[in-house]
Amino acid sequence: MLKACIIFSALCLFTIGCYVMFKPDLSDLGFIPVVATNPETASEFRSLFAGSFIAYAYLLIRYAFSYNSISIALIIAYIMGFIAIGRIVSFFYEGFNIFGLLVFSGEIFLMLILLLAHKKRKNEISYFS
Repeated sequence: MLKACIIFSALCLFTIGCYVMFKPDLSDLGFIPVVATNPETASEFRSLFAGSFIAYAYLLIRYAFSYNSISIALIIAYIMGFIAIGRIVSFFYEGFNIFGLLVFSGEIFLMLILLLAHKKRKNEISYFS
């Protein structure tokens, strides 16, 4: 029953995230009480809100079907990765701007640093002690 509830929640988050990420016009989101009237707001909402929801859905599904724990660095890297995907989609819909490019490079940088830190820590774990 718990697993089914987690999967249902993940599907809801995924659906809402994809709806917002790939909806061309964010000035009317229907059941979501937010209005993005300018390209900058739409870009941030598309990447942060939608990207986060999709990342949380992925992590919930992974949690529901996995018995291994996931490191905090890897969790944050996944979230940043999906936010970066949302940023790429926002470049397609809202166009490029300097702020978006700077933030995108920061998101990619943080994701890569977290993945490297996770790999380094995983290689340092002694499995024989």
